[in-house]
Amino acid sequence: MNKIPMTEKQKNQIEEIYWKWFSKRHLKTFMEIIEQDTTLKKIIDENLNITKDSIKAFLLADTKKLADIKKNIDDYADDINDESKKFILKRYGNFRKSQAAKIVDVLGILTCPYCNQNYINIVYDKEGKLQFRGDLDHYYNKSQYTAMAICLYNLIPACKVCNQIKSKTDKKIQNPYDSSYSSKIRFKTEFDDQGDIDYLQGKSQNFNIVIDKTNILETDNNEMDLFELEERYNNLKRNAQEIIIKAKAYDIQYKKFLEDKFDIDGEELEKYIFGYTDKHIDRELSRFNRDIMKEFRES
Repeated sequence: MNKIPMTEKQKNQIEEIYWKWFSKRHLKTFMEIIEQDTTLKKIIDENLNITKDSIKAFLLADTKKLADIKKNIDDYADDINDESKKFILKRYGNFRKSQAAKIVDVLGILTCPYCNQNYINIVYDKEGKLQFRGDLDHYYNKSQYTAMAICLYNLIPACKVCNQIKSKTDKKIQNPYDSSYSSKIRFKTEFDDQGDIDYLQGKSQNFNIVIDKTNILETDNNEMDLFELEERYNNLKRNAQEIIIKAKAYDIQYKKFLEDKFDIDGEELEKYIFGYTDKHIDRELSRFNRDIMKEFRES
């Protein structure tokens, strides 16, 4: 639903964190594992040229390259061996425990990119160590694509609810790390069966919250169905009602007064009033709040 935006600086930072961890602690053993597994060797480099650089390129493969790797795995007759699987899955557990919090912290991810409803928390424990209170979704599942279970951009920070839902399906949705991705999902309100238009003034909750399906892509539709977004967001009528009232209460004159009083531009002021950000991943319900605000601000 929401892509994970990265500046070049952030990208370099998280890749440096990842590679420093892996190369220092696990690279030597991994190279030995690879030499004993022909299929894994082909997955990492089709020319069987296993070097430090080729392993790094595999582990830090972007979303386009990951799709190519996935296709190659589907085409291979043989799976990687049990020793390789054991090593990779153990490294994933180690990454989840020791490095995930650092990555999520650098990227500023505070909410699940799939639903934008649930928070992903980064906290410090009693020993002052950064901890990740969320899940990591394997975009390509780790049971079928175990070789990719520790590829950085295959690990999507997500809430426990969405991770559990996604683990039970192979429906095609967009990888939130795909920088070219732009979700077409937009929330809006509709009359319910009673036809009560008082809600247009924020006086009732006799309406439904739906997704505008006019321009959605196949992956958007799959995501909408998979995570039951309409059903989940239709429970937020109270939130929508508050936004409707704010849209009416903060008229042009009042907003101009606040802009002058707090020395803030109009666009930034609206973000504070209605509770959204440009990135969405750093604010709960950000996309929803923005969409409902636009519906009633522009009407």
